[in-house]
Amino acid sequence: MKKTITILACLMSFVFSQEYVGNEACLVCHNNAGLGDMTGWRTTMHANGFSVPIGANSMVDLTGIIADANENGTDDFMEGLSLSDPSITSTFSDYGSNAPILGYDSGADQYTVSIGDLTLPVYLTYGGSGLYKQRYIVKVPLADGSQSVSHYVSPVQYNEKTHEYVGYHPEAWYADPSNGDYTPLFTASTVTVTDIVASANTQKRNFEKQCVGCHFDHTEMTETVDGEWIADAPDAGVNDIGSSVYDIDGDGTLDLVNTGCERCHGPGSNHATSGVAEDIINPADLTAQQANDMCGFCHSRGSSYPNETFHFPYDDENMHDWEVGDSWADYYIDHGGYFGDGTQGESEIKSSKKHHQQYFDLYESGKPTFAYHQVTCYECHDVHNLEKHQIRTEIVEEDEGGNELVIATENDNNTLCLACHATHGEFEALTKEMIADPVTHLTEIANVVSEHTRHEYDPENGLSRCSKCHMPKTIKSAVHYDIHSHTFEPMSPQKTLEYAMPNACSASCHRGIENGATPLFGTGADASLSDWSETQDIALAEAMLPYFGPNGSWWAVDQILAIVEPISSTVPEIFGLKQNYPNPFNPLTVIPMTIKENSNVELTLYDMLGNEVEKLVNESMNAGEYKVTLQANGLASGVYIYRLVATTNNGRQFTDQKKMVFMK
Repeated sequence: MKKTITILACLMSFVFSQEYVGNEACLVCHNNAGLGDMTGWRTTMHANGFSVPIGANSMVDLTGIIADANENGTDDFMEGLSLSDPSITSTFSDYGSNAPILGYDSGADQYTVSIGDLTLPVYLTYGGSGLYKQRYIVKVPLADGSQSVSHYVSPVQYNEKTHEYVGYHPEAWYADPSNGDYTPLFTASTVTVTDIVASANTQKRNFEKQCVGCHFDHTEMTETVDGEWIADAPDAGVNDIGSSVYDIDGDGTLDLVNTGCERCHGPGSNHATSGVAEDIINPADLTAQQANDMCGFCHSRGSSYPNETFHFPYDDENMHDWEVGDSWADYYIDHGGYFGDGTQGESEIKSSKKHHQQYFDLYESGKPTFAYHQVTCYECHDVHNLEKHQIRTEIVEEDEGGNELVIATENDNNTLCLACHATHGEFEALTKEMIADPVTHLTEIANVVSEHTRHEYDPENGLSRCSKCHMPKTIKSAVHYDIHSHTFEPMSPQKTLEYAMPNACSASCHRGIENGATPLFGTGADASLSDWSETQDIALAEAMLPYFGPNGSWWAVDQILAIVEPISSTVPEIFGLKQNYPNPFNPLTVIPMTIKENSNVELTLYDMLGNEVEKLVNESMNAGEYKVTLQANGLASGVYIYRLVATTNNGRQFTDQKKMVFMK
């Protein structure tokens, strides 16, 4: 397949038509320092997210099966491991003979996952970087001797850090595993494509519907008469060989698998033949919004626009994939997973609790409206280098004379952040030249940064490292809270108390989660990570709150928070809004209210001019008695009105309002 598409790029005054040529056609030239060596891309998860498993790559990171629960050096498929084996850690331990059984046919060089009597051939693996997880993509052999057109994500997930197996949506393959019914949904002698398509849970694990849009360079989606989906990706170039090319649509031609050069730079056939750089798109020539949207198409969670047919960005009305320079909102509907913060008003951060939401985090932060410039993803990340997470290793700035200054950057010594933050804000006393020579200027840097962090300066071991506070590990992936937040906003211990969220202090240092470190404050907190509502978590957050929280001695957090708590489920006789207490207050007060019937409840705070200040409550609530605890550090002193509007399911409405006085 050759696709011809038209790209209209911002800042470019021409329209051109090109074909995809493949990654290796680009790297023929871009393999030297003069052109900026881009060959490091081959080692990244962009290039190796999916791969075709073969025995020759067994236990090879990025390209092979690396599942090895017993850590004996042999992959578990080659050992024919049953995932109910009591010698390993597995959530399938109760499945008995119905637990998935891993397999490998050396004659056919074929990996398999067997569920009951149905043996599923593994065509692709996802992950296997040695950092997070590995999943296995299969087709379903049908009773008539054919197999499914679509690929499906098996229920087997191997967690690489913990060497354990966990179920990945096992309800797509078993009757009712959450209630102990481990009967396989499909049997080898009877399964048909109709059975597969009819199972809503199985369709949710359809690889073509769920995954391809974020992992291939450009896809064309087609639905079969049976209701399966076929995805076609650009044809691989003649030099694009190995485990990361695959015939995804089964037309006999290898396709480009994973995120390649042309996903971000546009199809490059003209450039490959003419050598004119303007024939491709440089994301640095886009607006900051366009450049971030380009990354955000994949580093987010949602469904296609406008019909939500697919679980990736796509124009599913015109069946068209996004192109470089397009707007995220024209292809995607947000279905991200968030913590409870952010529901109390625009001043609050809405924090991600699931991975692959870096884009959402960025746009809930202050960086898009940063006082000095709009921050872009590529300022911190270089997708072509060999570094973990593709952290940028150098940033080009200007010295005091306006000359080009190349600053070698690392996350662990703060130069990555200070290369940009020096000369302004709290770091105004630091020059770009100091950051370019951090060893010589260690004392000056340490003095400025320590004043900001209130901690000693030892960033290589964590103390006063910018990312420890501003990008803590707070997002859940294969292992609880092992992915860095991208809100850039340190999460206060108050968010642990209010929303059972991780806070930056605990997640990074004070909970003892790295290298057996001992947490401070004598609260008994340990390294276990669950839902952050354990007694130890609460004690630790309360101990740190005087330093970082409302009226904090180190950092004062000015917020307006409202917490709704049920007092009684007894159905009251009337709707009611009572006077807050104490009144006047600073900064906490309680607003009692009674809800007579199940209703949509809005409790809104207004100033004396009638301007809305904050939506304190906006949710469906059952009949009962409630109290709303308001923490109002973000308010100015004055008189306010709080107004209750309760709308019942049959449309009847109750309203009432009262005054409160906030005095700092």
